[in-house]
Amino acid sequence: MKKTKVLAYHKILNRHSFLRQIQYLIRNNDFDCSNQNLFITVDDGDPSFYHNAFPILKKYNIPAILFVITDLINTQKPFWWDEIEYYLGKEEGNKKVWEVKGWENRKRESYLKNLRGKSSKPILKYEQLTTAQLKEMQNAGIIIANHSHTHPMFDQCTCEELENEIKNSTNFLKELGFTPDIFAYPNGNYSPVAESILQKYGIKQAYLFDHKINKGEENPLRISRLVVNDTTPLWKFKLILSGWHSRILPITKALGKLRK
Repeated sequence: MKKTKVLAYHKILNRHSFLRQIQYLIRNNDFDCSNQNLFITVDDGDPSFYHNAFPILKKYNIPAILFVITDLINTQKPFWWDEIEYYLGKEEGNKKVWEVKGWENRKRESYLKNLRGKSSKPILKYEQLTTAQLKEMQNAGIIIANHSHTHPMFDQCTCEELENEIKNSTNFLKELGFTPDIFAYPNGNYSPVAESILQKYGIKQAYLFDHKINKGEENPLRISRLVVNDTTPLWKFKLILSGWHSRILPITKALGKLRK
C-alpha cells in the first residue's frame, strides 16, 4: 500500500454526486491500471451500494472492495445503529450511538435488547443484500470482503467475542466463495488484541478508518483510509485526496475547542 489512497464510503444514496466523484477520478487517471494509486472501499454492505454505486462502477469497469456484515446477509435485520435512531429519534439516537460505541460489547448488546423489548414501536426491518446480489457484484469485479459478523466495536470486545466474530464471518465468506482474508475494522476501532486474532484466522489485509494517506511501507493489518461520502462536495473531495484535509482537520478541531 505504498503511497496509496484508499477511499472509505458507507451508504451511497446520492447516485448523481457519486457519479461526479468517479468521473473526476477517471479524468485524474487515478484508475490507471499500470500505476493504480487509489482504491475504493465501502463498509457495512448497505443495499444502497448495489442499487446506486455498483451500476456506475460496473459501467466504468472500476474495481472496489465491499466489506459486509455477514450476520445481515439474506435477512431483514437492520444495522444496530439505525435501530437506536429508530427507537430514540434521529437527534437523540445519533448522540446515543456515539455513546454506545464506547461501551463494552456486552453492555451494548444488553442495551439493544432492552431497547427493542421496551419500545411500543414495531420491530424495525430492513432488506439487506442477498447472496445472489453479492455473487453478481463479485462476477463484475467487486471484492466481497470481511467486516465482522455483527459489527461490534473491536476495541470493546473480549477475546472470546473477537474469536466468534472472526470465525463466523470468515466461515460464511469462505463457504460462499468470497474473500474472508481482507478485513475492515468496524468503525475503524483497532486494537493490538484484535490484530493478533486477525492474524490467527489468516487475515492478510486489515483497513482502518483514520482519514490518512498511506505514504510508506505500511503494516498490511493497519492500512489507512480517507473518509468520504456520496455527498462530499467536489472541492472537498479534491482536498481530501490531496492529503491537506488530514493536516487541516486537527487544527480546525483544536480551534473549535478553544472557542467553546
